[in-house]
Amino acid sequence: MNLQKCFKYLPFILSCYASLAGAADDERSKLRSAHLGFVHPEGVDLAGYSVETKLGNNVYSFYTFGIPSIAALGLSYYEQYNGNGFFASAGAGIGFVLYGSVAYQWKIEQQHFFKLGAGLAAGVAYSGAIPVMSYEYRFDQ
Repeated sequence: MNLQKCFKYLPFILSCYASLAGAADDERSKLRSAHLGFVHPEGVDLAGYSVETKLGNNVYSFYTFGIPSIAALGLSYYEQYNGNGFFASAGAGIGFVLYGSVAYQWKIEQQHFFKLGAGLAAGVAYSGAIPVMSYEYRFDQ
């Protein structure tokens, strides 16, 4: 997939996200977390901050700010948000134009989670497979 094709679909992805995020705008439904790893599946970064909003059964919209990818937004699916289970995400961002990942999430303690898996990303500097290995601390548990 070349970069021009990625940019072709970016406005569509952003407009879908904006309409989905507007459906669940209650501030109490926003779930905040900080993450470290190589790499976090929601934004393809090493360290960052994410906000997720529940849209429906196990589906969340998210935006994230991090290093080195700066900013990203997308959708995620959790088999169990607060427990062990499969996780999937797809998004668009500044560092990586488009990406998607699948991982397994383990709950370590009350607010501590670990994700391990793989994904695909299309970006300016790199396009191809990416590892997913991330620690996440959730503030809103």
